[in-house]
Amino acid sequence: MLSNLFPGICVLCRRRSRRTIDLCSSCEQAFERNEQVCHVCAAPLPGGERVCGRCIAIPPPWTHTLAPFTYAQPLTGVIEGLKSGNGLRQARILGALLSASAEAAYAPDELPDALVPVPLTRRRLRQRGFNQAALLARSTARRLGLPSLSRHLARIRNTPPQRSLPRSARLTNVRAAFAVKRPIAYRRVALVDDVSTTGATAHAASTALLAGGAEEVHVWVAAKAV
Repeated sequence: MLSNLFPGICVLCRRRSRRTIDLCSSCEQAFERNEQVCHVCAAPLPGGERVCGRCIAIPPPWTHTLAPFTYAQPLTGVIEGLKSGNGLRQARILGALLSASAEAAYAPDELPDALVPVPLTRRRLRQRGFNQAALLARSTARRLGLPSLSRHLARIRNTPPQRSLPRSARLTNVRAAFAVKRPIAYRRVALVDDVSTTGATAHAASTALLAGGAEEVHVWVAAKAV
């Protein structure tokens, strides 16, 4: 009834979505699924194995990555829209997709206890006006009935944008860039961001969350860049 009264308009093809989100089924079906991947880092892993050699040799501080899609067109249009304007429509879209993927990947009693968005620095937040990861975390948490802890993790050091750096420099760039401002009172938390590339940001933020009281960190992103 709600979709009939207020029909959504697809943010990609501009046609009626006939859903409560502004994404039509045809455009969603064009998204490239991120399947046959490492259970820990979500990198491609053919052959049916669950964990890649890199994560076995050097385990990251998080234990599992949920990344339902590959960062490719046409999904890139939705993610770029999340970072521009106010991002609310795109956050609702990606939140619906990410929450549905979480419900499929986890048993109800295995979901993390809370979601934590990757924060921006105060300067970057003033420039943009909003944190796209916080919008995504809030939308996802609302659908799953979980708390979203947007004020617990802070970015305490200004760093160059990760996309501007080569792979070898990204881990160094964000080292010690995060700190927990409020104790994490939840045992298992999911760190939420829009895209995962090298995992450098997730590594630094997860390390801070574990030092701040969390016992286990998962990483949830809308897409994995491969």
